[in-house]
Amino acid sequence: MFGLNMGEGTDSIHLPFRALKIMKTPDVEDVYAIAIGVDGELCRLDSEWQPIEVHARPFPMSIKDSIIVGEYLIATWIDRELLIARMGCLPLDEPFKEGVERGDLRTARNLDQAILPAGATWAHVLDAEPLAMTNMDDGFVFVLWNRGIYGFNVNGVERWRAPPPEWPELSKLPMSQETVDLFETETTIEVWSRAGGCLRLSKANGSQIGGGHFDLEGSLSSVYGTSSSRLLLLNDGRCYLYHGGEKVADLSTQGPIQHALYIDNSTWILSGWREEILLEESSVKTQKQDEVVVQHIINDEQLWLLTNDGMLHHSILTE
Repeated sequence: MFGLNMGEGTDSIHLPFRALKIMKTPDVEDVYAIAIGVDGELCRLDSEWQPIEVHARPFPMSIKDSIIVGEYLIATWIDRELLIARMGCLPLDEPFKEGVERGDLRTARNLDQAILPAGATWAHVLDAEPLAMTNMDDGFVFVLWNRGIYGFNVNGVERWRAPPPEWPELSKLPMSQETVDLFETETTIEVWSRAGGCLRLSKANGSQIGGGHFDLEGSLSSVYGTSSSRLLLLNDGRCYLYHGGEKVADLSTQGPIQHALYIDNSTWILSGWREEILLEESSVKTQKQDEVVVQHIINDEQLWLLTNDGMLHHSILTE
């Protein structure tokens, strides 16, 4: 089910599947994290990255977005070929349940026959493509293509909705009106478009309270940030770091950045295309890797990296 290899000065752990990401579960007793696989697999892990039980696939397709709210995983699943999308809430204090096969979805095309993720405390059929999702206090917010922006509580009950985001000043740019990411601040939700547009919505009711755009030499893929900084990642691997509204770093990398982690109040760790990158306002350090680095994560004050072959390795980037 898994393997543990102890190299000289390095720990390597083989997860039971190729993982997209690992998410910590601080509010779930006896569960340290969950791993999400490229084909929708889910597995609970202990503090040594070991599977607590055999993994399962509650829904037979890849997970588009996922967040953890307290003791629950909120996720969206999408299959563009079958034009199927689902949202569901899975409890993390019990094992994940195995769902149906993908072939079963082909025969259940009517809404009243819709198959939902196995073991979900609640689930919804989505009538449009889910574009982005993020936490919002004790709930979450998500965007559906050409439908709108929705604020929900953890029980799947709608708190508010807002119209589809628009950036008229960017309308001449390709895919400028497509949302690519959401970012939660203390009082707002930022909605980011592929062309660099940013709308700020009130957490209380979804009303628009500000907006603007950043001039990008490429297509935005994701946004990370702190209270005073934003890290903008582009599809081609370019990165812009802003602090207090001013650009303080502009970095080109070998390929798309998969993930970013902020540590030590000043340092960004970037999961790059066969490389790890340590980015600060005044310096850059890289560490080559044989595989694509999917994510970095801290465990017991050690930095680990996840690669696209399903391996977890102790990282020496910060040493």
